[in-house]
Amino acid sequence: MEAPLRWSMGIETGTTRTIVEVHTDEGIVGIGETYGGNSTASAIVNQCKAIMKGMDPMEMGKIIAKFGPYFEIPYETSIPPHAFAGVEMACWDAVGKKLDRPVSSLLGGAHKSEIDFISYLFYRYEGKKGIPPIDSPQSMLKYHERLDSEGGKFLGAKIKGGVFSPEDELETVKLFRETYGNRFLLRFDPNAAWSVETSIRVLKQMEQYNLEFVEDPTQYIEGMSRVRKEVNIPFSTNMCVIWFNQIMPAVRLGAIDMIQEDLHYWGGFAMNRKLVGIAETLQLGLAIHSDRELGISTAAVIHFTAANPYLTHPIDSHYHHQLDDIITEPFRYKNGRMKVPKGPGLGVEVDRKKLAKYHQLYKEQGDVNEFYDARRPNWVPTMPQF
Repeated sequence: MEAPLRWSMGIETGTTRTIVEVHTDEGIVGIGETYGGNSTASAIVNQCKAIMKGMDPMEMGKIIAKFGPYFEIPYETSIPPHAFAGVEMACWDAVGKKLDRPVSSLLGGAHKSEIDFISYLFYRYEGKKGIPPIDSPQSMLKYHERLDSEGGKFLGAKIKGGVFSPEDELETVKLFRETYGNRFLLRFDPNAAWSVETSIRVLKQMEQYNLEFVEDPTQYIEGMSRVRKEVNIPFSTNMCVIWFNQIMPAVRLGAIDMIQEDLHYWGGFAMNRKLVGIAETLQLGLAIHSDRELGISTAAVIHFTAANPYLTHPIDSHYHHQLDDIITEPFRYKNGRMKVPKGPGLGVEVDRKKLAKYHQLYKEQGDVNEFYDARRPNWVPTMPQF
């Protein structure tokens, strides 16, 4: 990361990702990416590999059926959905290379050639080489202005909160709205740092700033429901609804208006297409979640969004916070957008020297831990914090 990013439960100093390869009997190599390090790689090598051996990546339905039982009781499974998602992504890439078609074409066709991204903003500590901290409304606005100057005009910004007092973070929202006007999309995410009563009190004040949505102001479906009944702002979640069996309880209680879907945590392309269908039926909004993806996953997210016109909200991405990538041609923002790759499969290739470099770094340093904060050794991220 350019600088340590702060959130309600710790700091993000880097990213730990597992790169997956699927080799076919025709010599095609599909690539995928997913969250995590040794634990993820172990599940893929020791569990997924044996199941996948001899399977045809073009028969995705049969592959998903074989892995289906592992998703029924997630806390007992040896193959978490995000591990399978990396394997499935590599299969889609292999099929695209076989057919000489981009993944978006395999998913039904790209409805757009460029995909909108949000300006994803964090409070942060100072970084190396004089990178300044973001610790006030003014410094966050200044960082957004820098992104705008480098990547073109973004349609809006997502402010990651849950770090400073709710009143201070309310001032940041206020400053952005006053600076950019009502047509600028503005979303806010305190990662469940606020109690129900704090959420009601502060979000009632935030109503006047016309937010696109607020993501997880408080904990659990019940807490979200109680707050949503009192607040006239759409609610999205990446915390209280994280699997299919939680959707209807949240809908019945009126806890959510949207879900932050994730190609990794929701189990891959096919499972996320299922989520799109459910959301459309229930008229729930969808936006794409980010957890420090590198270029392979970024390509996957872009293809998926391009092929699903129901996804209308700009994408969250940490990409601009990250200093490097392991693909040969890293993505670039232009007018707040990224282009849909045109090459076969995911349309990106791994830079083997970069991959070896960061693999060696991983062997030396291990997983990046986003929980806790080394700069506050006595601090424990208990919830709610405010």
